Amino acid sequence: MTVYRKISLLMLAVFLLIYLLGALLYTQQARHDVQRELDGVAGLAQSLGSPADLPESVVSSMRHMIPADMESGSGGEVPAWFSAMIAGEPSRPVVNGWQVDPADEVEEIWEGFLLISGAYAIGMGLCFLALFVMVRRGVRTLASLTEAMGAVSAGQLTSRLPRQGEQELDTLVCRFNSMAGALESEQQTVGRLLNELLQLQDREREHIARVLHDDLGQYLTGIRAQARSLLYDPDLGDRQKQQARDLAEHCETIQKHFRHLLQDLHPLVMEQLGLGSAIRHLAEQWQQLSGLECRLAMDERLPEFTGEQQTHLYRFLQEALNNVSRHANASCATLAVARKDNELSIEVRDDGVGNDQLPGNAGLGVRSMCERARCLGGEVRFLSRIGEGTRIRLAVPLSPNTGGVL
Repeated sequence: MTVYRKISLLMLAVFLLIYLLGALLYTQQARHDVQRELDGVAGLAQSLGSPADLPESVVSSMRHMIPADMESGSGGEVPAWFSAMIAGEPSRPVVNGWQVDPADEVEEIWEGFLLISGAYAIGMGLCFLALFVMVRRGVRTLASLTEAMGAVSAGQLTSRLPRQGEQELDTLVCRFNSMAGALESEQQTVGRLLNELLQLQDREREHIARVLHDDLGQYLTGIRAQARSLLYDPDLGDRQKQQARDLAEHCETIQKHFRHLLQDLHPLVMEQLGLGSAIRHLAEQWQQLSGLECRLAMDERLPEFTGEQQTHLYRFLQEALNNVSRHANASCATLAVARKDNELSIEVRDDGVGNDQLPGNAGLGVRSMCERARCLGGEVRFLSRIGEGTRIRLAVPLSPNTGGVL
Protein backbone atom coordinates (compact mmCIF):
# COMPACT_ATOMS: atom_id res chain seq x y z
CA MET A 1 0.00 0.00 0.00
CA THR A 2 1.29 3.44 -0.91
CA VAL A 3 2.02 6.16 1.64
CA TYR A 4 -0.76 8.35 0.26
CA ARG A 5 -3.35 5.60 0.71
CA LYS A 6 -2.21 4.90 4.25
CA ILE A 7 -2.37 8.58 5.20
CA SER A 8 -5.71 8.96 3.42
CA LEU A 9 -7.26 6.03 5.26
CA LEU A 10 -5.97 7.33 8.58
CA MET A 11 -7.31 10.83 7.91
CA LEU A 12 -10.64 9.41 6.72
CA ALA A 13 -10.98 7.44 9.95
CA VAL A 14 -10.17 10.56 11.99
CA PHE A 15 -12.65 12.69 10.02
CA LEU A 16 -15.41 10.09 10.39
CA LEU A 17 -14.78 9.83 14.12
CA ILE A 18 -14.95 13.62 14.51
CA TYR A 19 -18.08 13.73 12.36
CA LEU A 20 -19.83 11.05 14.42
CA LEU A 21 -18.92 12.76 17.69
CA GLY A 22 -20.08 16.11 16.34
CA ALA A 23 -23.35 14.62 15.06
CA LEU A 24 -23.96 12.99 18.42
CA LEU A 25 -23.44 16.26 20.27
CA TYR A 26 -25.53 18.13 17.70
CA THR A 27 -28.49 15.76 18.03
CA GLN A 28 -28.30 15.76 21.82
CA GLN A 29 -28.39 19.55 21.91
CA ALA A 30 -31.18 19.59 19.30
CA ARG A 31 -33.33 17.20 21.36
CA HIS A 32 -32.82 19.38 24.41
CA ASP A 33 -33.79 22.53 22.45
CA VAL A 34 -36.89 20.86 20.95
CA GLN A 35 -38.06 19.64 24.31
CA ARG A 36 -37.61 23.07 25.80
CA GLU A 37 -39.48 24.62 22.87
CA LEU A 38 -42.34 22.14 23.23
CA ASP A 39 -42.65 22.87 26.94
CA GLY A 40 -42.95 26.58 26.16
CA VAL A 41 -45.51 25.95 23.42
CA ALA A 42 -47.61 23.81 25.78
CA GLY A 43 -47.73 26.68 28.28
CA LEU A 44 -48.72 29.07 25.53
CA ALA A 45 -51.53 26.76 24.42
CA GLN A 46 -52.83 26.61 27.99
CA SER A 47 -53.06 30.40 28.18
CA LEU A 48 -54.51 31.04 24.73
CA GLY A 49 -57.70 29.10 25.05
CA SER A 50 -59.43 26.98 22.43
CA PRO A 51 -58.52 27.60 18.78
CA ALA A 52 -62.26 27.83 18.02
CA ASP A 53 -62.41 31.06 20.05
CA LEU A 54 -59.54 32.70 18.13
CA PRO A 55 -59.54 34.35 14.72
CA GLU A 56 -58.44 32.12 11.85
CA SER A 57 -55.50 34.44 11.04
CA VAL A 58 -54.14 33.99 14.56
CA VAL A 59 -54.58 30.21 14.43
CA SER A 60 -52.76 29.90 11.07
CA SER A 61 -49.81 32.03 12.29
CA MET A 62 -49.06 29.84 15.28
CA ARG A 63 -45.79 27.90 15.25
CA HIS A 64 -45.22 24.48 16.78
CA MET A 65 -48.93 23.96 17.53
CA ILE A 66 -52.02 23.31 15.45
CA PRO A 67 -55.66 22.67 16.23
CA ALA A 68 -56.23 19.14 17.43
CA ASP A 69 -58.51 18.29 14.51
CA MET A 70 -55.89 19.32 11.92
CA GLU A 71 -53.10 17.10 10.56
CA SER A 72 -49.54 18.33 10.37
CA GLY A 73 -48.55 19.17 6.80
CA SER A 74 -44.94 20.30 7.30
CA GLY A 75 -41.69 18.43 7.69
CA GLY A 76 -42.26 16.09 4.77
CA GLU A 77 -38.61 16.36 3.64
CA VAL A 78 -37.28 15.31 7.04
CA PRO A 79 -36.48 11.56 7.30
CA ALA A 80 -38.68 9.73 9.76
CA TRP A 81 -35.67 8.33 11.66
CA PHE A 82 -34.27 11.85 12.17
CA SER A 83 -37.62 13.21 13.29
CA ALA A 84 -38.08 10.34 15.74
CA MET A 85 -34.54 10.81 17.07
CA ILE A 86 -35.04 14.56 17.64
CA ALA A 87 -38.73 14.91 18.57
CA GLY A 88 -39.32 11.50 20.14
CA GLU A 89 -42.89 10.09 20.05
CA PRO A 90 -44.97 11.31 17.08
CA SER A 91 -48.18 11.60 19.19
CA ARG A 92 -48.41 14.60 21.53
CA PRO A 93 -51.03 15.39 24.25
CA VAL A 94 -53.81 17.84 23.36
CA VAL A 95 -53.73 21.03 25.44
CA ASN A 96 -56.86 23.19 25.44
CA GLY A 97 -57.73 22.07 21.90
CA TRP A 98 -54.22 22.55 20.62
CA GLN A 99 -51.90 19.79 19.31
CA VAL A 100 -48.22 20.47 19.99
CA ASP A 101 -46.37 19.97 16.66
CA PRO A 102 -42.50 20.14 16.56
CA ALA A 103 -42.36 19.56 12.78
CA ASP A 104 -41.21 23.11 12.00
CA GLU A 105 -38.47 22.94 14.63
CA VAL A 106 -37.33 19.50 13.44
CA GLU A 107 -37.21 20.73 9.85
CA GLU A 108 -35.02 23.68 10.86
CA ILE A 109 -32.71 21.34 12.76
CA TRP A 110 -32.55 18.99 9.75
CA GLU A 111 -31.67 21.88 7.43
CA GLY A 112 -28.96 23.02 9.83
CA PHE A 113 -27.65 19.44 10.05
CA LEU A 114 -27.44 19.20 6.24
CA LEU A 115 -25.71 22.58 6.02
CA ILE A 116 -23.11 21.66 8.64
CA SER A 117 -22.57 18.22 7.05
CA GLY A 118 -22.08 19.81 3.63
CA ALA A 119 -19.57 22.32 4.97
CA TYR A 120 -17.76 19.53 6.80
CA ALA A 121 -17.64 17.44 3.60
CA ILE A 122 -16.25 20.38 1.61
CA GLY A 123 -13.61 21.00 4.28
CA MET A 124 -12.68 17.32 4.32
CA GLY A 125 -12.40 17.29 0.53
CA LEU A 126 -10.12 20.33 0.59
CA CYS A 127 -7.95 18.67 3.24
CA PHE A 128 -7.61 15.54 1.09
CA LEU A 129 -6.82 17.70 -1.94
CA ALA A 130 -4.08 19.54 -0.04
CA LEU A 131 -2.79 16.19 1.21
CA PHE A 132 -2.74 14.82 -2.32
CA VAL A 133 -0.80 17.84 -3.62
CA MET A 134 1.78 17.70 -0.84
CA VAL A 135 2.22 13.94 -0.97
CA ARG A 136 2.47 14.04 -4.73
CA ARG A 137 5.25 16.61 -4.53
CA GLY A 138 7.03 14.54 -1.94
CA VAL A 139 6.58 11.33 -3.92
CA ARG A 140 7.81 13.06 -7.07
CA THR A 141 10.95 14.07 -5.22
CA LEU A 142 11.39 10.53 -3.89
CA ALA A 143 10.89 9.15 -7.41
CA SER A 144 13.56 11.52 -8.72
CA LEU A 145 15.81 10.46 -5.86
CA THR A 146 15.23 6.78 -6.68
CA GLU A 147 16.01 7.40 -10.35
CA ALA A 148 19.15 9.33 -9.46
CA MET A 149 20.29 6.58 -7.08
CA GLY A 150 19.78 4.05 -9.87
CA ALA A 151 21.92 6.21 -12.15
CA VAL A 152 24.61 6.41 -9.47
CA SER A 153 24.54 2.64 -9.00
CA ALA A 154 25.01 2.31 -12.78
CA GLY A 155 28.13 4.47 -12.58
CA GLN A 156 26.66 7.88 -13.58
CA LEU A 157 28.06 9.80 -10.63
CA THR A 158 27.28 13.20 -12.19
CA SER A 159 23.58 12.84 -11.33
CA ARG A 160 22.30 15.70 -9.19
CA LEU A 161 18.86 16.77 -7.93
CA PRO A 162 17.48 20.35 -7.78
CA ARG A 163 16.83 22.05 -4.46
CA GLN A 164 13.37 21.60 -2.93
CA GLY A 165 11.04 24.06 -1.23
CA GLU A 166 10.27 21.76 1.70
CA GLN A 167 12.97 21.69 4.36
CA GLU A 168 12.89 17.93 4.96
CA LEU A 169 13.00 17.06 1.25
CA ASP A 170 15.66 19.70 0.63
CA THR A 171 17.80 18.20 3.40
CA LEU A 172 17.46 14.76 1.81
CA VAL A 173 18.33 16.13 -1.64
CA CYS A 174 21.35 18.00 -0.27
CA ARG A 175 22.59 14.84 1.41
CA PHE A 176 22.22 12.89 -1.83
CA ASN A 177 24.00 15.57 -3.88
CA SER A 178 26.79 15.65 -1.31
CA MET A 179 27.08 11.84 -1.43
CA ALA A 180 27.13 11.79 -5.24
CA GLY A 181 29.74 14.56 -5.30
CA ALA A 182 31.92 12.66 -2.84
CA LEU A 183 31.60 9.47 -4.87
CA GLU A 184 32.44 11.33 -8.07
CA SER A 185 35.49 12.88 -6.43
CA GLU A 186 36.62 9.48 -5.13
CA GLN A 187 36.08 7.93 -8.56
CA GLN A 188 38.16 10.64 -10.18
CA THR A 189 40.88 10.12 -7.57
CA VAL A 190 40.84 6.35 -8.04
CA GLY A 191 40.83 6.77 -11.82
CA ARG A 192 43.73 9.19 -11.67
CA LEU A 193 45.72 6.89 -9.39
CA LEU A 194 44.97 3.89 -11.57
CA ASN A 195 45.97 5.82 -14.67
CA GLU A 196 49.22 6.85 -13.00
CA LEU A 197 49.76 3.24 -11.95
CA LEU A 198 49.23 2.03 -15.51
CA GLN A 199 51.61 4.67 -16.84
CA LEU A 200 54.18 3.74 -14.23
CA GLN A 201 53.75 0.08 -15.12
CA ASP A 202 54.21 0.84 -18.82
CA ARG A 203 57.32 2.94 -18.13
CA GLU A 204 58.81 0.20 -15.95
CA ARG A 205 58.09 -2.38 -18.63
CA GLU A 206 59.71 -0.16 -21.24
CA HIS A 207 62.76 0.39 -19.02
CA ILE A 208 63.14 -3.32 -18.26
CA ALA A 209 62.71 -4.20 -21.95
CA ARG A 210 65.39 -1.73 -22.99
CA VAL A 211 67.79 -2.92 -20.30
CA LEU A 212 67.26 -6.54 -21.28
CA HIS A 213 67.56 -5.76 -24.97
CA ASP A 214 70.67 -3.61 -24.68
CA ASP A 215 72.52 -5.68 -22.05
CA LEU A 216 71.35 -9.27 -21.76
CA GLY A 217 70.43 -9.45 -25.42
CA GLN A 218 73.88 -8.38 -26.44
CA TYR A 219 75.48 -10.92 -24.10
CA LEU A 220 73.36 -13.73 -25.58
CA THR A 221 74.25 -12.64 -29.09
CA GLY A 222 77.95 -12.60 -28.17
CA ILE A 223 77.81 -16.05 -26.55
CA ARG A 224 76.03 -17.46 -29.58
CA ALA A 225 78.62 -15.92 -31.94
CA GLN A 226 81.48 -17.31 -29.88
CA ALA A 227 79.89 -20.76 -29.85
CA ARG A 228 79.51 -20.62 -33.62
CA SER A 229 83.14 -19.58 -34.03
CA LEU A 230 84.29 -22.60 -32.06
CA LEU A 231 82.94 -24.86 -34.81
CA TYR A 232 85.73 -23.63 -37.06
CA ASP A 233 88.57 -24.12 -34.54
CA PRO A 234 90.81 -26.93 -35.84
CA ASP A 235 92.24 -27.56 -32.38
CA LEU A 236 88.89 -28.77 -31.01
CA GLY A 237 87.68 -32.28 -31.27
CA ASP A 238 84.30 -33.47 -32.44
CA ARG A 239 82.95 -33.62 -28.88
CA GLN A 240 83.89 -30.01 -28.13
CA LYS A 241 82.42 -28.88 -31.46
CA GLN A 242 79.15 -30.66 -30.69
CA GLN A 243 79.04 -28.96 -27.30
CA ALA A 244 79.62 -25.61 -29.02
CA ARG A 245 76.85 -26.40 -31.51
CA ASP A 246 74.46 -27.30 -28.65
CA LEU A 247 75.42 -24.11 -26.84
CA ALA A 248 74.64 -22.05 -29.94
CA GLU A 249 71.26 -23.75 -30.33
CA HIS A 250 70.44 -23.12 -26.67
CA CYS A 251 71.34 -19.49 -27.10
CA GLU A 252 69.08 -19.29 -30.15
CA THR A 253 66.20 -20.85 -28.17
CA ILE A 254 66.78 -18.44 -25.30
CA GLN A 255 66.84 -15.53 -27.74
CA LYS A 256 63.57 -16.70 -29.28
CA HIS A 257 61.80 -16.73 -25.90
CA PHE A 258 63.65 -13.57 -25.01
CA ARG A 259 62.13 -11.76 -27.99
CA HIS A 260 58.65 -12.90 -26.94
CA LEU A 261 59.33 -11.62 -23.43
CA LEU A 262 60.52 -8.27 -24.77
CA GLN A 263 57.42 -8.03 -26.95
CA ASP A 264 55.21 -8.62 -23.92
CA LEU A 265 57.12 -6.09 -21.86
CA HIS A 266 57.28 -3.38 -24.50
CA PRO A 267 56.43 -3.61 -28.22
CA LEU A 268 59.55 -2.12 -29.78
CA VAL A 269 58.04 -2.71 -33.19
CA MET A 270 55.42 -0.06 -32.39
CA GLU A 271 58.14 2.55 -31.97
CA GLN A 272 59.84 1.49 -35.16
CA LEU A 273 56.96 0.72 -37.55
CA GLY A 274 53.85 2.21 -35.90
CA LEU A 275 50.65 0.99 -34.26
CA GLY A 276 49.32 -0.97 -37.25
CA SER A 277 52.44 -3.11 -37.54
CA ALA A 278 52.46 -3.63 -33.76
CA ILE A 279 48.86 -4.92 -33.86
CA ARG A 280 49.68 -7.30 -36.71
CA HIS A 281 52.75 -8.54 -34.87
CA LEU A 282 50.66 -8.97 -31.72
CA ALA A 283 48.09 -11.10 -33.58
CA GLU A 284 50.79 -13.24 -35.17
CA GLN A 285 52.68 -13.72 -31.90
CA TRP A 286 49.48 -14.55 -29.98
CA GLN A 287 48.48 -17.09 -32.62
CA GLN A 288 51.91 -18.67 -32.47
CA LEU A 289 52.08 -18.88 -28.68
CA SER A 290 48.45 -19.86 -27.98
CA GLY A 291 48.07 -22.29 -30.88
CA LEU A 292 44.68 -20.68 -31.71
CA GLU A 293 43.61 -19.05 -34.94
CA CYS A 294 43.46 -15.26 -34.94
CA ARG A 295 41.59 -13.55 -37.77
CA LEU A 296 42.68 -9.96 -38.15
CA ALA A 297 40.67 -7.34 -40.06
CA MET A 298 42.21 -3.88 -39.82
CA ASP A 299 41.99 -0.67 -41.80
CA GLU A 300 45.24 0.33 -43.45
CA ARG A 301 45.00 3.94 -42.29
CA LEU A 302 44.70 4.29 -38.55
CA PRO A 303 44.15 7.59 -36.72
CA GLU A 304 47.00 9.56 -35.24
CA PHE A 305 47.74 8.67 -31.63
CA THR A 306 50.25 9.87 -29.12
CA GLY A 307 52.75 7.42 -27.68
CA GLU A 308 50.75 7.07 -24.47
CA GLN A 309 47.51 6.48 -26.38
CA GLN A 310 49.16 3.87 -28.58
CA THR A 311 50.38 2.08 -25.47
CA HIS A 312 46.91 2.10 -23.92
CA LEU A 313 45.36 0.73 -27.11
CA TYR A 314 48.02 -1.94 -27.57
CA ARG A 315 47.75 -3.09 -23.95
CA PHE A 316 43.97 -3.19 -24.28
CA LEU A 317 44.18 -5.55 -27.24
CA GLN A 318 46.93 -7.58 -25.60
CA GLU A 319 44.86 -8.12 -22.45
CA ALA A 320 41.76 -9.00 -24.49
CA LEU A 321 43.64 -11.67 -26.48
CA ASN A 322 45.31 -13.04 -23.36
CA ASN A 323 41.89 -13.45 -21.74
CA VAL A 324 40.76 -15.46 -24.77
CA SER A 325 43.70 -17.86 -24.48
CA ARG A 326 43.46 -18.16 -20.69
CA HIS A 327 39.75 -18.29 -19.93
CA ALA A 328 37.59 -18.57 -23.07
CA ASN A 329 38.41 -22.18 -24.03
CA ALA A 330 38.00 -21.05 -27.64
CA SER A 331 39.32 -22.32 -30.95
CA CYS A 332 39.34 -19.04 -32.81
CA ALA A 333 39.51 -15.30 -32.11
CA THR A 334 38.63 -12.39 -34.37
CA LEU A 335 40.21 -8.96 -34.05
CA ALA A 336 38.61 -6.13 -36.02
CA VAL A 337 39.93 -2.56 -36.08
CA ALA A 338 37.96 -0.14 -38.22
CA ARG A 339 37.58 3.60 -38.55
CA LYS A 340 33.96 4.72 -38.82
CA ASP A 341 33.29 8.42 -39.35
CA ASN A 342 34.66 10.14 -36.24
CA GLU A 343 35.15 6.96 -34.26
CA LEU A 344 37.66 4.14 -34.04
CA SER A 345 35.80 0.86 -33.55
CA ILE A 346 37.62 -2.16 -32.11
CA GLU A 347 36.06 -5.57 -31.53
CA VAL A 348 37.62 -8.74 -30.11
CA ARG A 349 35.38 -11.80 -30.49
CA ASP A 350 35.85 -15.47 -29.65
CA ASP A 351 33.84 -18.68 -29.97
CA GLY A 352 34.50 -19.82 -26.41
CA VAL A 353 32.32 -20.83 -23.48
CA GLY A 354 31.17 -17.31 -22.60
CA ASN A 355 30.38 -15.83 -19.20
CA ASP A 356 27.01 -14.42 -18.09
CA GLN A 357 28.62 -12.54 -15.18
CA LEU A 358 31.03 -10.48 -17.29
CA PRO A 359 32.10 -7.84 -16.37
CA GLY A 360 30.48 -8.14 -12.92
CA ASN A 361 32.95 -10.77 -11.70
CA ALA A 362 35.84 -9.33 -13.68
CA GLY A 363 39.38 -9.52 -12.45
CA LEU A 364 42.22 -7.02 -12.55
CA GLY A 365 42.82 -7.55 -16.26
CA VAL A 366 39.30 -6.52 -17.30
CA ARG A 367 39.40 -3.58 -14.90
CA SER A 368 42.65 -2.40 -16.43
CA MET A 369 40.98 -2.63 -19.86
CA CYS A 370 38.13 -0.45 -18.62
CA GLU A 371 40.59 2.08 -17.23
CA ARG A 372 42.61 2.15 -20.46
CA ALA A 373 39.38 2.71 -22.39
CA ARG A 374 38.60 5.61 -20.07
CA CYS A 375 42.07 7.06 -20.59
CA LEU A 376 41.42 6.94 -24.34
CA GLY A 377 38.10 8.74 -23.81
CA GLY A 378 36.25 5.73 -25.20
CA GLU A 379 33.55 3.35 -24.06
CA VAL A 380 34.00 -0.39 -23.71
CA ARG A 381 31.20 -2.97 -23.68
CA PHE A 382 31.39 -6.65 -22.76
CA LEU A 383 28.83 -8.92 -24.42
CA SER A 384 29.01 -12.51 -23.25
CA ARG A 385 26.65 -15.45 -22.75
CA ILE A 386 27.19 -19.02 -21.75
CA GLY A 387 27.81 -21.10 -24.87
CA GLU A 388 27.86 -18.08 -27.22
CA GLY A 389 31.35 -16.74 -26.70
CA THR A 390 32.40 -13.21 -25.77
CA ARG A 391 32.52 -9.89 -27.60
CA ILE A 392 34.51 -6.91 -26.40
CA ARG A 393 33.72 -3.67 -28.19
CA LEU A 394 35.71 -0.46 -27.77
CA ALA A 395 34.59 2.81 -29.34
CA VAL A 396 37.10 5.67 -29.26
CA PRO A 397 35.83 9.11 -30.42
CA LEU A 398 38.12 10.95 -32.84
CA SER A 399 38.59 14.60 -33.60
CA PRO A 400 36.82 15.43 -36.90
CA ASN A 401 39.68 17.70 -38.00
CA THR A 402 42.89 15.92 -37.06
CA GLY A 403 41.68 12.34 -36.73
CA GLY A 404 43.27 12.02 -33.31
CA VAL A 405 41.59 11.10 -30.05
CA LEU A 406 39.33 13.77 -28.63
